[in-house]
Amino acid sequence: MKTFSRGQKIILIVLGVLDFVVIAGLASIVIAAMRTPLPPLPPLSPTATATVSAVIIPPTWTPTVPPTERPTPLPRPTNTATPTATPKPLPTDTPTPTTTPTPKLVAGPIPLEGAEFDYVLPNRIPGWTWYAYVNYKGGDFDPHNSFAEPVFTAADDPVRQIHGATLKVETIRWLKFRAWVYQTVTVTVGSTVQFKIKAQAFSSLDRLIVKAGIDPTGQPHCDAVQWGEAQWINQDSGIVTLLSPKVVVAAPQVKATSTPTATPDPREREAPAPTAEAATELLGRVTVCFYAEPSYPHINNAAFFDQAELIAIPPR
Repeated sequence: MKTFSRGQKIILIVLGVLDFVVIAGLASIVIAAMRTPLPPLPPLSPTATATVSAVIIPPTWTPTVPPTERPTPLPRPTNTATPTATPKPLPTDTPTPTTTPTPKLVAGPIPLEGAEFDYVLPNRIPGWTWYAYVNYKGGDFDPHNSFAEPVFTAADDPVRQIHGATLKVETIRWLKFRAWVYQTVTVTVGSTVQFKIKAQAFSSLDRLIVKAGIDPTGQPHCDAVQWGEAQWINQDSGIVTLLSPKVVVAAPQVKATSTPTATPDPREREAPAPTAEAATELLGRVTVCFYAEPSYPHINNAAFFDQAELIAIPPR
């Protein structure tokens, strides 16, 4: 206020008085308007009331629909079984019996059990039987005439193996042995057969005697065997093939038994004897055998055998 002049101060006072007057006038007008009562509303005519009454629609409601009852299912019709017709038996044709064809015999090997000498155990040769001449039981001995029991095992030295597993025959030192090994098989009578087997030997001094044979009558030993050529071999001889002679299989000996003769009934007619279209094959027995013996007793004498085979040519 100290910065205003006197004239400015007078003007400000005048403006303040004018503002106060204006505000007071506005306030008086508002108060007066609030105190003045409102004019009454005009009465409604009957027409207008009827019109309004006519326009008002009374409330309506939707009736609740009752639930539809579940229909009762109709009973299932009973199936009536259709009568089955009794089948009429059809006539059956009696088949004509067919004759069994006789197999055509061809030349070839006859299977031998343990021909490859697999699974050999000490003194046990699968498929084969052995026996030996033994006169030495212990004590003093004669080197040239004393024969000890042989020992049969599988060859453990690959150099001495012929074709995989190989049979080895030996005995105690400074003594000799005589050993036979055989097997009996069934072959058609009249067939020509020959036995062969591969062999080799080892001797610390001399040689071993080996040979192969065959018995066409099938005896359960090697006493009746027909022997092939004996060979004297050692480690320098390599692998040799032992051959038996070719023989013809003999028919088995059948003991004749007497049967009582029946008295024929004259009321019965004689029926014709059945005729066979093919003759029944007759089987015989054959024994194959091989043998080993050292020619001189020494520290080590052993014979080796493998790949036994029996060849048969059927009769014509």
